Amino acid sequence: MRLILAQELFPFVVAKPVEARKTGRTNKTLIGARRQTILTSVLQSLRLYLPTFTLTTVLAEIQRWIEQGQSCFEKELKKLKLPISEHSVLDRVLPQPSG
Repeated sequence: MRLILAQELFPFVVAKPVEARKTGRTNKTLIGARRQTILTSVLQSLRLYLPTFTLTTVLAEIQRWIEQGQSCFEKELKKLKLPISEHSVLDRVLPQPSG
């Protein structure tokens, strides 16, 4: 809540690319890079999906996913009759560390 009030919850989405280091968009670990890639991808996709991209609309959409047990992305795949992949594309680029 403190980060929301300080408008610091999603700085990596709204910050200019040259400010990447200041906003924590760099990672020293594979796990951190993977996590950041997933978060950024989901938020950027929601930016295109939601009519108004605000913290309130993002949180409402995520809450809807929790309540319905399905994201807007999964819903779209089913609507288009596309299969949900068993393996993430990220596994090729940022493999999950073993251990």
